[in-house]
Amino acid sequence: MEEVDEMISERRVPDLHRLTVSTWLDEILIRICVALQLTRTQHSEAESHYLAVSRWLTADGSSLARFQQSIYPQGSLRIGTTVRPWGREEYDLDLVLELSFGDLEFTDPIRLLDALERRLRTHGVYAPLVERKNRCIRLNFAHQFHLDVLPARTDDKLGGTCILVPDCEVRGWKHSNPKGYAGWFENAGTRELEYKELRAASVEPIPLPEEAQDKNALQLAVQLMKRRRDLAFSDRQDLAPISIVLTTLAGTFFNGETNPLAALSAIVRSINAAIPSTGRLVVCNPANPLEDLSERWDRDPEAYDAFVRSMRLFVAELAQLELERGIPNATAALERMFGEELARAAVVRHARDIELNRQSRSLGVSKSGLLTPASAAPAIVIRSNNFYGGR
Repeated sequence: MEEVDEMISERRVPDLHRLTVSTWLDEILIRICVALQLTRTQHSEAESHYLAVSRWLTADGSSLARFQQSIYPQGSLRIGTTVRPWGREEYDLDLVLELSFGDLEFTDPIRLLDALERRLRTHGVYAPLVERKNRCIRLNFAHQFHLDVLPARTDDKLGGTCILVPDCEVRGWKHSNPKGYAGWFENAGTRELEYKELRAASVEPIPLPEEAQDKNALQLAVQLMKRRRDLAFSDRQDLAPISIVLTTLAGTFFNGETNPLAALSAIVRSINAAIPSTGRLVVCNPANPLEDLSERWDRDPEAYDAFVRSMRLFVAELAQLELERGIPNATAALERMFGEELARAAVVRHARDIELNRQSRSLGVSKSGLLTPASAAPAIVIRSNNFYGGR
């Protein structure tokens, strides 16, 4: 717990009230998300490798260099929902290599995957790190992260930012739209688009690191859902719902709540309400409905049943959490959902900060009874506790 507590305390938490904090539970949930963040060192390392791999793929001499190229990040790092992995050191980073070519090139999409693999294996450093996956080539940077390079071609029929990606299982092209998805998620969270594309470059930057307290309630809810998923499926990771399915469901059912507990509770209740009595829940890419993000459940009904049971339990856990009175009971509930060390460290840090603010006379009580900075008006300043019983 000391390691997690140090991680929480070292990171900047200057103003937990940038979001709407309705209860002390919101503050603790934000602190949990603070601990789930990638460190700035991890972000810097990811950016360095991302740019180096991108340069290798686009360099003169590459068999792929003759095609018009666009390289950009996708997934959780792009939309600000990355969490530190549970039970392992490595985290995931996803890169899209989008190429534009005619119909006579790569008529068999697997050839595009082959070409990408060959190019990466010609690099002295990357060659031993290469792992072939169904739709991408993975580079395993030991004790750091996995960099999944997804080759793609521009979807000229659908246009916009839609792409087609190779799929080894079906030996064909699959529809996708990572850029459109990122824009959809950012709009769902009602925040301004902060991701800027480089107009004069084919390699787009990784978004700047974003502190947990600077994120919107949707981003925090997704991080908490992913963390809870990791723990719930720790003994059967093969059944765990993939992150993009959870993220899409969260964005679909997010209704503009401004604090993490309300957002998380509303999202999970809505997911449960949407689960059909017969058949399965279908989750498509909102930016490309032809991409069924949940297609895995068709061939793995056990995973779908596990997802349904997990959501039923999650909604019950959150309902109980909202009823808890007192930190000890709430701490036990938070530990079950998000992990003992992480939850306990967040609670301890919360209590320490309250006492520090109390001693410095910077802690107040709002009209609703919520502990708040004394500078927030109107608030009544709480005196420091000298434990002497007198004035």
